[in-house]
Amino acid sequence: MKYTTVLWDLDGTILNSGPGVFDSFRKTFDAIGHPQPTDAELRTYIGPPLRDTFKDMLGFTPEQTQHALEVYRDFYLDGGALNAHLYPGVVEVIAAAKASGIKNSLATSKAITGVTVVGEHYDFLRHFDFLGTADVAANRLSKTDVITYALDGLRGIGADLSRVVLIGDRIHDIEGARHHGIEVALVTWGYGNPDEWALADAAIDSPALLAEFLGL
Repeated sequence: MKYTTVLWDLDGTILNSGPGVFDSFRKTFDAIGHPQPTDAELRTYIGPPLRDTFKDMLGFTPEQTQHALEVYRDFYLDGGALNAHLYPGVVEVIAAAKASGIKNSLATSKAITGVTVVGEHYDFLRHFDFLGTADVAANRLSKTDVITYALDGLRGIGADLSRVVLIGDRIHDIEGARHHGIEVALVTWGYGNPDEWALADAAIDSPALLAEFLGL
């Protein structure tokens, strides 16, 4: 077994959430009176924590950020979350990893509410041993914090953490993995770009190659 544990990003890696995320952002900007971004700008909003998108990328004040978050989440949970689709073949790789004895955990900047909505709808949560999610109340917002939470949860169920890899699609996945000293591979079907892929331990072009990379 090449790896004992795999951490999985969600948006852009397992789930193409772009249509619903883009629509939720557009509705949010309309509701708060903010100019609409270009499609290219919208693509950069997938990956970072929502708070960082509003605060750092868009320059909102703390009060504006909190209001935008609340408006966005209402739109997202009221239809945006399910305006998405699974990337073909990825869940099958996750299932194969679990069947081989590998422990799987999500490591996503999405909160547990959104994860539950999409996970139950698309029936992929059963392939995971732990759900590493963001949580504003717990101040668990960055990918580094989410990975810490996932690793602690896996350790708590006796997972073998001797050989861990993170599968993601953006620079934030790389930054979080490097902080923890674990390997990271980026899939190229998500929302990253060649500059980001070059910083990973591997860039993977298809689910078949992902399975091969994981030693399945």
